[in-house]
Amino acid sequence: MDRYVNRLFHVCIVVPDIVQALAFYEGVLGLESIGSLRNEKSDGAVLGFPGEEVEIHANHLRGRLSENATVIDLIEFVHPESSVGDGPYRQMNQVGITRMAFDVDDADAIHERLRERGDVELLGDPATLQAPTGGEFRIVSFKDPHGIVLELIEHRPAPA
Repeated sequence: MDRYVNRLFHVCIVVPDIVQALAFYEGVLGLESIGSLRNEKSDGAVLGFPGEEVEIHANHLRGRLSENATVIDLIEFVHPESSVGDGPYRQMNQVGITRMAFDVDDADAIHERLRERGDVELLGDPATLQAPTGGEFRIVSFKDPHGIVLELIEHRPAPA
């Protein structure tokens, strides 16, 4: 079988306010911006608006382990504006991309930091699940300030 895909390149999160989103993703989760675009204009066909010129603000973010990392693109549509409606998904069994997970070293410590903020909707207490690759996963699920479901996953290897 031919394999065409090398790796997941990026995940895009459309936000209504890039400054507010960066305050959370950089300031709270500790991601690093590796590139920024402001008032970037491009052919709308690339972003689903054929025949239009699209204008965006964008930041490309990565975590601490940066080699071959998947990048997170935070994008605020300037023209046409980011659409704020009934989304994001209210339930995780909705067809489509419903959540994004981050590999972390200490899920409980970050959970405590999010809890102390008081403005982050936690979807429950940290949970420990059997990892399909052995050991356990410690998982924290919550919503970012725009209602997007995020997970923190700490892999705890099986005792030797």
